Amino acid sequence: MLPAAKLKQFFSQFKPLTFKAQDPIIRASDTPAGIYFVKSGFVKMNSSFADGRQVTLNIFKPGSYFPMLWAVADIPNVYSYTAMTDVSAARMGRDQLLDFLDKNPDILMDFTRRILVGLHGLITNIEHLLSGDSYHRVIAALILCAKRFCQNRGKKIVIDLPLTHQDIADLAAITRETASLAMGKLTRKGLISRAGRNILILDPVKLSAESGIEALSTPLPPAF
Repeated sequence: MLPAAKLKQFFSQFKPLTFKAQDPIIRASDTPAGIYFVKSGFVKMNSSFADGRQVTLNIFKPGSYFPMLWAVADIPNVYSYTAMTDVSAARMGRDQLLDFLDKNPDILMDFTRRILVGLHGLITNIEHLLSGDSYHRVIAALILCAKRFCQNRGKKIVIDLPLTHQDIADLAAITRETASLAMGKLTRKGLISRAGRNILILDPVKLSAESGIEALSTPLPPAF
């Protein structure tokens, strides 16, 4: 059995939990009640600044599990985990998961790969945040989301994740007002538009050129 299927089977024995969009799943500085496996929906992991601003460090999609820093490394949790959409998840105790990983080296290898892929994504995001102004940070956030949550429509790309201007701001570590200005500029340039609740990238090639960073055609590692 493939690791993903084995992991899904393991988590299926635990009682499912449901969360509405914007529901807190784990609050910052709280000791987690266990490990969560995302069955459906999206969960964001945020860090807060002293001035009240937040930055989104990761978005967990179906098949992901968290918070593994606390579970494996015993690092106290300092991050908030919030449902971005309606979420269905399973939760189990830390010892149960660690015992499962210990008895299933293929799952442990898959978990290690996920950590390294996630680290790659975090480093890439930091590079983009440090190398550009707010406008280019927004573009970098859109490109990263397009790679992770894409749905191709001909030459256009739909980011298959409902993102508000506040979500974009949190990904780019800027204010919502600043993110709205950047999104407005991109819309006026004919680079993006809305497709219902999702963002539509009208010209991926031009958006990549506008960013000055890696092209949208450059693939991300699997499972990121």
